Amino acid sequence: MRTSSPALRRSLLLYLLIPMMALWIFSGVVAYRIARNYANIAYDRALFDSVETIEEQIKVKEGKPTLQLPDAAWKILGFDQVDEVYFDVRRGDGVVLAGADDIPDPPPQMYAVGKAIFSDGMLHGKRIRIASLYVNPGGQDSGRAGKVLVQVAETLNKRKVMAEEVLWAVLVPELILVLLAAVSVWVGVSRSLRPLEQLRDAVANRSHRDLSPIQERRSPREVQPLVAAINELMQRLSVVLNVQRHFIADAAHQLRTPLAGLTTQTELALRQIDPMALRHVLGQIHVGIERTNHLVHQLLSLARAEAGPEMTMKFEPLDLNALVRRETAEWVPQAVQKGIDLGYEGPEQPVEIVGQALLLREMLVNILDNATRYSPPGGKITVHLVAGEHPCVMVEDNGPGIPAAERERVFERFHRLTVNGGAGSGLGLAIVREIARAHGARVWLDEAGAGGGLRVHIQFDHSSAA
Repeated sequence: MRTSSPALRRSLLLYLLIPMMALWIFSGVVAYRIARNYANIAYDRALFDSVETIEEQIKVKEGKPTLQLPDAAWKILGFDQVDEVYFDVRRGDGVVLAGADDIPDPPPQMYAVGKAIFSDGMLHGKRIRIASLYVNPGGQDSGRAGKVLVQVAETLNKRKVMAEEVLWAVLVPELILVLLAAVSVWVGVSRSLRPLEQLRDAVANRSHRDLSPIQERRSPREVQPLVAAINELMQRLSVVLNVQRHFIADAAHQLRTPLAGLTTQTELALRQIDPMALRHVLGQIHVGIERTNHLVHQLLSLARAEAGPEMTMKFEPLDLNALVRRETAEWVPQAVQKGIDLGYEGPEQPVEIVGQALLLREMLVNILDNATRYSPPGGKITVHLVAGEHPCVMVEDNGPGIPAAERERVFERFHRLTVNGGAGSGLGLAIVREIARAHGARVWLDEAGAGGGLRVHIQFDHSSAA
């Protein structure tokens, strides 16, 4: 958890810096092009000034153009501490009036008398910028020989230096802004993550026994769904841990007595010499083991029911009619063995509910086990299923029943009725209520009829078909 915040900071910083750096590079390219363009405009004007100066010195003598420019003027025009300057003044018949004739001519499509022409070219292996001007000092009737091409060219060093200076003048402040933005983002993210780090510390410093909810109001709005999910998880863990603690406490309390009895019976069996007496003691041990197995099974069933459906298994649509009919049929042999008439009355059509078959079977097992256990020989047990918007399962017997004052308390764990001599584990109906509660059902007890007995009702909230 401690490495997540720096990683988040770095990720946010990268997500911001990468596009900003891309924009910075793009801005540099655009700035360099703009700077080159304005450098060309400025130096082209200076270059064309030289062309015009030369053009003013062209005169016509004896019908032919001539150029009379002192050497000092040429030196002034050609003086440049940075670039090399070249001149070319030629008549239309190719006669060179001044300079050299190796400066490239302007493109033919740009030919126009009296119009400034700017072009790029190569001279002596160097890139140059050329300003050209076609003039006709002798007038329109002077012919081709009377036209003069004046060209002044220079290398591009000044232009390059100027463009680079403008570029750096733009890029350096922008780079400083990018770095300041990165620092601002780092500080801002750090401050924004401070509540999350406080939440992390609060959870890290908790005891493993502390599953109380985390305060959502102190968390940023964006983190509150996460805090709510954590609180929900802690609540479910709290339920599971409580079930485990209750199970351990119940198991330790309830298993102590039968295990102590088994130990005593085993010690007694070890001292027996008479085979008949030994057989009797072993029979008692067998009965004790069966009771202990039954108790363990009920403890596990109670723990599974108390954990709730979300902690154990998935609910799904099922046919309650088929489930109750099948479970009742499985208990017929045990009822017949005790001389009890066990029957089932239910609709022919399916009764669909949403539930967990294993838990519902466990609930019916505990109800039928109690009914079979406490019904006298020759008794009668009837299982009813009433369909409708609120399906209801009823199990009634003609046993001793439960007094009205005890009908609510019997759902408490380990509560045993004194009228039954304290037999049983006291868990059966507690399991029934927990499983019914997990299915959103209501369970209650009343008399089976005028002749006494007990009727158990389990009414479900609604059927899936309703």
